[in-house]
Amino acid sequence: MRKISLIILLIYISTFLLSSDVIRRIVIEGNKKVSKDTFLFYIKSKIGGEYTPDQLKKDFKTLWDTGFFKDIKLNVSDIQGGKEVKFLVEENPLITAIEYKTGKKIKQDDIEDKLQESSVVLAPFSYHNPSKIKKVEKIIKDLLLEKSYNDGKVEIKERPDKGGVKLEITVVTGPKTRIGRIDFPGLDTKYISQGFIRRGMKNNKVHGFLSSISSKDVYNREKMEEDLKSVKSRLQQKGFIEAKVGRPVFSRVNRMTFLGKFQKMMKISIPVDQGPRYTLGKIEIEGNKIIKPGFLKSMIKINSGEVYNIKKRNDGIEEIQKVYGSIGYFYAQIAPDENLDPVKKIVDLVIRIKENDVAYVGKLEFTGNTFTKDKVIRREWMLREGRRFNTQALESSIRRMKQLGLVTIEKMPEIKPDADDPQKINMMVDVQEMNRQMINFNVGYSGYDGWFIGLGYSTQNFLGLGESFTLNLQSGTRTKNYRLGFTEPHLFHLPASFGFDVFKQSFSYPGYYTREGTGFNLMSSFRFWRFWGASFVYSFEDISISDVNEDINWSSSYTFYYYTEGKRVISSITPTIYYSTVDSPIFPSSGTKYLLNYRYSGGFLGGDIHMHKLKFEFVKFIPLWNKHTFGMHAVYQTLVEFGENPVPFYEKFYLGGERSIRGFDIMRLGPRDENGYVFGGTKAFFMNFEYQIPLTKEFSFNFFYDIGNAYDKGYPISLNDVYSSAGLELKIFIPMLNVPFRLIFAYNPRSLNIDDSSFAFKFAVGPSFY
Repeated sequence: MRKISLIILLIYISTFLLSSDVIRRIVIEGNKKVSKDTFLFYIKSKIGGEYTPDQLKKDFKTLWDTGFFKDIKLNVSDIQGGKEVKFLVEENPLITAIEYKTGKKIKQDDIEDKLQESSVVLAPFSYHNPSKIKKVEKIIKDLLLEKSYNDGKVEIKERPDKGGVKLEITVVTGPKTRIGRIDFPGLDTKYISQGFIRRGMKNNKVHGFLSSISSKDVYNREKMEEDLKSVKSRLQQKGFIEAKVGRPVFSRVNRMTFLGKFQKMMKISIPVDQGPRYTLGKIEIEGNKIIKPGFLKSMIKINSGEVYNIKKRNDGIEEIQKVYGSIGYFYAQIAPDENLDPVKKIVDLVIRIKENDVAYVGKLEFTGNTFTKDKVIRREWMLREGRRFNTQALESSIRRMKQLGLVTIEKMPEIKPDADDPQKINMMVDVQEMNRQMINFNVGYSGYDGWFIGLGYSTQNFLGLGESFTLNLQSGTRTKNYRLGFTEPHLFHLPASFGFDVFKQSFSYPGYYTREGTGFNLMSSFRFWRFWGASFVYSFEDISISDVNEDINWSSSYTFYYYTEGKRVISSITPTIYYSTVDSPIFPSSGTKYLLNYRYSGGFLGGDIHMHKLKFEFVKFIPLWNKHTFGMHAVYQTLVEFGENPVPFYEKFYLGGERSIRGFDIMRLGPRDENGYVFGGTKAFFMNFEYQIPLTKEFSFNFFYDIGNAYDKGYPISLNDVYSSAGLELKIFIPMLNVPFRLIFAYNPRSLNIDDSSFAFKFAVGPSFY
């Protein structure tokens, strides 16, 4: 048997040698730095192996792609018993050094990172290769275009150096290419304006003040495709369903900047073909079983005969998806089908629905909370394991996390079907813990506190249980404030908090009076439904008044005793009801807040001050394009006294300062006596409007307008008797302190006195309103 196998093997080998050419020798000539072993490593043709021209071609390409060689020649000749393969090579020189000459706008690290992303090795003692140098040049030019330096230049010089080549890479960025004009050739402005189309372009905008601040007036090649889609979407919003958008054409134009200088800018011409304008025919709903078709149709905010608006269609589909998601049909599929009649120019819309099965919450996990205990997050999370998956509750849970101030959620939770039961949805929520504690020593100035020095410790997450603990010691020219407080957010594991604080404080209002007080507050609050909550506070304070300016006619109709120096006790209860969807106490960008607050002092509670105080507050934040936010704030306050003693002046309402009318000092606005002194009102209202432009997470511009006043008893609120302030506020967030610093530049159209300047500069700490 062994003899037969040996004979077969010999016959096979003889047949192979007779039928194929064999590589008997591989010769390499011209190599100096690249060793023979390295050379042979890159080729698959081997001595003793079969000679095939196709494999040699592949080996040739592999060797060329290494970049080791400037020239490669391949010769194949017949020798006894087979073939000789000879490689004649000329090696590329080594790069001995690389010198970068760049400015501050494009740095060496930026270039090296881009080269690494493109898997291009450019380093000393690597091989020089002309094709590689061209590739490097293209990568740097693309980087310039990415950074909007469309006129930038790249020059790579090669100089002989120590038997190799030294590279000098010079990058000149030039000015950024700003957009001076955007036109839409072919657009019929009868039904749609060029301005409406331009506003749809979020990344490439015409040069102006706001677009310059956000750098949106700089040409962004990478985002042009996104803007072209937005142009088409805008046309489709006006009924031009079959609109076509061509490729942009670029040219140059001289234009004046908003600073008054002429500059060469880019002109972008985007050709459009609108096509016919369609109106809506009828809407049909198919496939729905759980929800009635009439209700679903009402979510598409287009009526029959109106211009067909694809944005309203998409918004309606999104609302339908949310409705199904809110009742557990997470896997429901909503698909629009449009039937166009080009003759009648009518669109019939069919919404096809596949409801699928109800989804339930499977496994719920939280990651990233290294200090905050899991139960603290879970008790604020509205979704529970085993219950129906509710997309609306998921959105509300994320908002509540941000409101809590302990953790934040930067990205949507990871949602995956359970591998064993697809009807269940597993969620992994990645949270980021916020500054859980703060130890600070600070010196500063604010309109309310004057110059101050302070030492404090506070935490919103004491022992990881979400408890609040505060200790503050502050002394200044106007204020002294010593306070100790503690709050348990979930007393007895119920959704109700209980806390207390004790304090000793002093406020000096120059030219008016000094108020000192020692007391305590007992506080409880609870959320009774979603974003609705209530609180109850009992306060006791022993008050001492001194340094009263007796030149002020605080009120000629009241007993003068209550407006002179002395001691009083105030005992009060304050119930509050509120609704708030404002997403963050520090960085608010969306949401609404309503607050109704009533304070009862004296009466059966005892004390020397007897009054009712009522406050209504409204806050609204509206998110706009590019993270810009419009905010509004309105406050109305009133008080009514009862009993024999009048309400002291320090319990009345005064406006002015960074918390009301920003351009004026504190306690400077309100009813005045014959000498021009403010003596406080029994009612007040003010409104704040802000347009926020965030440049970074820590720095933002706020354009603001404030208006309001305080009024005495018997005088109605009048818009003819108000003070206003407008201007610019710069907010700088300090993570270590967890509060924003505010620089306020204000213009006051109505001054308090003839000699007063209409311009004011203020410094403040803390949010303006939320």
